[in-house]
Amino acid sequence: MYSDLQIKLLELTKQKRRITIPELTEHVRVHYTEALNQRLEQLARDGLVASAQGAIELYPEHRMRIAERLIGEGCDPQRISRLLEWQEFEDFAAMSLKQNGFGVVKHFVFKARSGRREIDLLAWNDTFLLAIDCKHWLRGVSPSQARKIARAQAERAVALAERPDLLKKRGMDSVEKRSLMPVIFCLGDPRQPIVDGVPIVAVSKLISFLYGISPVDDKIHMIPVKAQSEQSTLV
Repeated sequence: MYSDLQIKLLELTKQKRRITIPELTEHVRVHYTEALNQRLEQLARDGLVASAQGAIELYPEHRMRIAERLIGEGCDPQRISRLLEWQEFEDFAAMSLKQNGFGVVKHFVFKARSGRREIDLLAWNDTFLLAIDCKHWLRGVSPSQARKIARAQAERAVALAERPDLLKKRGMDSVEKRSLMPVIFCLGDPRQPIVDGVPIVAVSKLISFLYGISPVDDKIHMIPVKAQSEQSTLV
């Protein structure tokens, strides 16, 4: 619904959060201000924009919801992803996790036996320990490419599981009794929700995903964190 308007909103708010109605009118194919206002009111009711004194404001959560709706309606995921800054995608994912009680570290860099590694988001609560890779879009990716992406994330998680000392420094308790779950976040619903044991989750459905799975689900690749005495000697 109103795809052209929603795409234009993403374009115009990429560099600034607020846009006035007159500014928007100059860029959209709506001939009557009343018709435009009606469409904006519907988007506001759907939780996709915020109205404020003759202007429209799009916060990160609005932009992510619009992007996912557009992809769900059949818009080209690659085109939509270009309208989002990479940082805001990661920031939105981190914000969603923090709002639901997770500790979060962005761009977690560490040394492993195989060399320097980086995890986009490291997140944890009392139940889950997540190594997250953020991908703008995965639709159109071949099954072999999806497996390659999933395996690469699993390898990063395995490398981190060998460094319980780093996890303890972040304030995680009893890390040797925990397992690390590699996860991939993306825009829109993936073709396959699990690839080689690695969940691929639409970022807007992250929390419902976590509430719907078990830490001992045998379909999910869970990587036990090594005991301190077994860990790599890297510093």
